[in-house]
Amino acid sequence: MKKTKITGRFVIGHDGNDHVVYKNGEVVFRGDTIIFVGHDFPLEVDEVIDAGLAIVSPGFIDLEADIDTDHALIDVTFPEFPQDNFIMGDKYRTTEPFSLEDFRIRQRMSIAMLIMNGITTAMPIAGDLFRGWAETHEEFEEMAKNAADLGLRMYLGPSYRAAASYGGTVDLHRGEKSLKDAFRFVEDFDGAYGGLIKGFLSPCQVPYLTEDFLKRTKEFSDANGVPVRLHACEGPHEWDYFKSKIGLTSIDYFKRIGFLGPQIMIPHTIVAKDSELKILADQGVSVISTPLAEVNIGWGLVSFTKYLNLGINMTIGTDCQPVDMIRNMRFGWDLARLLEYRQIYNIYTETGEVLNPYKDQPTLYRTAKATTAADFFRAATTGGAKALGRDDLGRLSPGAKADIIVIDLDDLRVGPYEDPIRTMIMSTTGYNVRDVIINGRIVMKDRVIPDVKPNELLKQGQEVYDKFLNLYTEYDAYHRPLDTFFPQSFVTVEKKTKR
Repeated sequence: MKKTKITGRFVIGHDGNDHVVYKNGEVVFRGDTIIFVGHDFPLEVDEVIDAGLAIVSPGFIDLEADIDTDHALIDVTFPEFPQDNFIMGDKYRTTEPFSLEDFRIRQRMSIAMLIMNGITTAMPIAGDLFRGWAETHEEFEEMAKNAADLGLRMYLGPSYRAAASYGGTVDLHRGEKSLKDAFRFVEDFDGAYGGLIKGFLSPCQVPYLTEDFLKRTKEFSDANGVPVRLHACEGPHEWDYFKSKIGLTSIDYFKRIGFLGPQIMIPHTIVAKDSELKILADQGVSVISTPLAEVNIGWGLVSFTKYLNLGINMTIGTDCQPVDMIRNMRFGWDLARLLEYRQIYNIYTETGEVLNPYKDQPTLYRTAKATTAADFFRAATTGGAKALGRDDLGRLSPGAKADIIVIDLDDLRVGPYEDPIRTMIMSTTGYNVRDVIINGRIVMKDRVIPDVKPNELLKQGQEVYDKFLNLYTEYDAYHRPLDTFFPQSFVTVEKKTKR
């Protein structure tokens, strides 16, 4: 098989314990596997790629990859008055408004965006506001084809639910079908396309499920060795729901029914007691932090470092568009520093006093070791790999999959460089990802993905997005115009057409 060597100013290798920076280093891969990382590879190679002034890095692992474009802008748009909020009408969960071609366009656009941002392994998440019920086997067949065609490594599995609404009436006929379709998809596609596609289970939040669905999910996961991602601990509304319905809060309930374990991933985990966080650590559960998606609606982890210090495996997902992992690492780090120093919580009085309500408390936030850029880089690489039970992803080391990205530093917009990880997170964005290799295949070279026509795909994606936006008026109980829910920032003046 062909041997390819990549050289670059900074090569982020892995020594078996942690990432290691090889300055003016090399990484060599043969077929789909890395065979060398370091300096002075002793054998001849078939091709040399000189990355130049760049970071040669393991590809990012996105365990909450927005795949539907629905979250592109709406999560940061709010009506001017509370009475202008969208109110779902009678069309809810009755018919599927999107065609398979709509899904294909959304998927292809999002998969291309993931690759362009240096994400080499993705686990999708999609909005389901206007769904007929849940995601389907057929839709995910199309996603598997799209991913394999463009070369993205993906963990796939349609979502499933037992109830149409949050805490609503259970519909076992439709719910049972969605559950069985999800199991069938894993059986049909786990390991498909040469191992590029793997299966996972994606139950909706607990208020849409039954305890039986949760237990069967865990049983199927244990029997087939597939990961489970369950959104939980997202906000006080869920805390109140669990206490009123079950008498326990979320994690305590999961422990009681035997749902937790190393194959469980929980996105967000914003609302949880310290005792529950310790349970997650003891059970080997991974937390998926989604910094930008969470702040869009005013949420955020109380302390990334606190979770790490408790022993929780921390990972990162984008969960909003654009799917820029570097931007998410940067904001996550900014937020962690803000909460660790807590200066914003000082009270500045009219008499000139500065009151710090936290100064007399034993802090859970600022620890002996503050959150670092390395913590977030690990979350986007080896943390994600650990959550998936993979020691061949998220690292550049012999035996690992050849999932490699090149982040260009030779750009005036980046400016001067220092430590490569800090420079990456502080000074670059997804735009600086120049080349992407997945499973040994060059899927993007000089920011170009073969067989993707950006202008055409953008036009198609905008048409599907506009269709989605118009559903707000169609599904609204009062059929109010779109700008009721999403008011324009400024008055928009259309060009008049001549008669």
